[in-house]
Amino acid sequence: MKKIVFVFLVITLLSLYYVAKAVDTGTYKIVVDKSYKLLFLYEGGKISKVFPVCVGEHTPDKETPTGLYKIINKSFDPVWYFEGKVYQPYKIDKNNGLGMVWMGWNLPSYGLHGTNEPFSIGFANSHGCVRMENKDALFIAKTIPIGTEIEVGEGNQSSNLATHLEAINVLYAVNTVLNGTK
Repeated sequence: MKKIVFVFLVITLLSLYYVAKAVDTGTYKIVVDKSYKLLFLYEGGKISKVFPVCVGEHTPDKETPTGLYKIINKSFDPVWYFEGKVYQPYKIDKNNGLGMVWMGWNLPSYGLHGTNEPFSIGFANSHGCVRMENKDALFIAKTIPIGTEIEVGEGNQSSNLATHLEAINVLYAVNTVLNGTK
């Protein structure tokens, strides 16, 4: 019970911090915090949902770039072309790293997508994109329109909060592996 209260408190505090980042336009906005490995979905300037994510590895060629982007396309059951191979949609080929949905950014080769590696959620383990559990990515894709703004930034890692969030993300990943994902 104490863990649940702590997680709720942490998400509430982070939500208050990010409320100042969203502009109340009556539309959706996504904020990805690379340090905390969380995605905040805003609706009308207020946080409506928070999701754990996987971001790019901390290497020059795989880092998730910070900045402002927009969703320019969506593909459900995408075919994945990676390192000279073609992977059929996830429903057919569980090796498809895009999972069940792809949402491309206005930065070529980058996007927000599902995954075939749910245990990677909560870590910096991708090739630069932002991965989500398939059910979460599908929710986002069905909710937001093309043109939705995405802000990718770094949180404050100097606090103990980052350490606690890392622990929560690890527990989330372990729970996902043990209980499965859709």
